[in-house]
Amino acid sequence: MRSTSFVLACVLALAGCDGGKDAPSHPDAPAADAYFSNCGHPGDLGNEMGVGKFCASLSDCSTSQSAPLCSSLGDNTTHFCTHTCTSTSPAGACGTAAECTCNASNQCGCTPSVCL
Repeated sequence: MRSTSFVLACVLALAGCDGGKDAPSHPDAPAADAYFSNCGHPGDLGNEMGVGKFCASLSDCSTSQSAPLCSSLGDNTTHFCTHTCTSTSPAGACGTAAECTCNASNQCGCTPSVCL
């Protein structure tokens, strides 16, 4: 399931991330503000915890202690702030309009419901 696989990669990539530095530019690359995204779009505000807020890099989520991870760390086709959770997290652990989703290894993260 694509929406849950990014969570594992996001958590694992956090330890080795470059702090959100931009990749080198290429003449034929899209403009810096043009993103292909399966989930998370410029202007998305997220819920009361910050889950679902648009992010292009980890630093875009730094203002939220509740959702400090950017999903693009693990899946460059998603751009939203998130946080880890567990399969036994109580309902509402991810806030409004978000769910805790887990992969086959039981590694879990909060995902906006519209992405599922």
